[in-house]
Amino acid sequence: MSAASGTEDRIAVIGAGGFVGARLSERLLGDGFSVLRFTREQPAVDAEGTLHPGLRAAGLVFHLASSLTPAVAERRPDLVTADHQAFVRLLEGLAAYERPPLLVLAGSASTVCESGPSAPLTEEAPTLPHSAYAKAKLALEKELHARGPELPYVIVRFTNLYGPGHALRPGHGVIMHWFDAVSQGRPLRLYGPPEAERDYVFVDDAVDALLRFVPVAAGSRLPHRLFHIGSGQATSLDALSAIVLKVTGADLPVERYPGRDVDFSTVLLDVKRAHSVLGWRARTPLESGLASTWQWFRTTVAR
Repeated sequence: MSAASGTEDRIAVIGAGGFVGARLSERLLGDGFSVLRFTREQPAVDAEGTLHPGLRAAGLVFHLASSLTPAVAERRPDLVTADHQAFVRLLEGLAAYERPPLLVLAGSASTVCESGPSAPLTEEAPTLPHSAYAKAKLALEKELHARGPELPYVIVRFTNLYGPGHALRPGHGVIMHWFDAVSQGRPLRLYGPPEAERDYVFVDDAVDALLRFVPVAAGSRLPHRLFHIGSGQATSLDALSAIVLKVTGADLPVERYPGRDVDFSTVLLDVKRAHSVLGWRARTPLESGLASTWQWFRTTVAR
């Protein structure tokens, strides 16, 4: 996809310094787009609620920014409130433009209820957020739904993202923590039932999904405003730990600990809509994605 085939307007990436935002920005720049990158140091909305003037030229805004992880959301309700208020100020400012841009919000699979391996959850499945993090994510979705008539938008709910560039943060991202344990020769700590299943999607596949919305901002129409993005494959924690040990070549024990009350045993999203409407599907096998991530981790992060 290139700038010639998409919108000529500027594309804004809010959260351009983050895991997904940085890679998305690189891809857009490589494809010849004009990209306005917003980070904590250069916010899209200032403390007074005034939008950056460059947003007026944006035909598409990707909102990928968040101060939250599941662990942080539980401990810091003040950050949950601050994130929400900043998002509301952004929506109010964009909606006031004569020609509001398309806003693409990165959501989370944690907002939906528990699924089963034979019954992945479609976009019509009820939401059932069990954690402060999931509730915060769902609250942003509701703010968008409330502004539907005045602001074009799309919500993209991601499953568990992983890949090179993923930060090692407390209580967030089991893959990074297991790679960190391997690099230090420590046992892998597995929290919750080993048969608990998750869907892991490689960051480059996630970025490919986001790029499918560039033509939409140029005038294409979508029949839906919500899309699930995942690999479509459920992997148990037991199987994941085995693959991690395989790609790292480590011979380490796996220690088992009780899970958290907010954890689901299985979360698997139905991704058929993304394929049928956007022509997208995840293409990176878990083992090769983990091998690539480990190669990055051991050369840039390992202590």
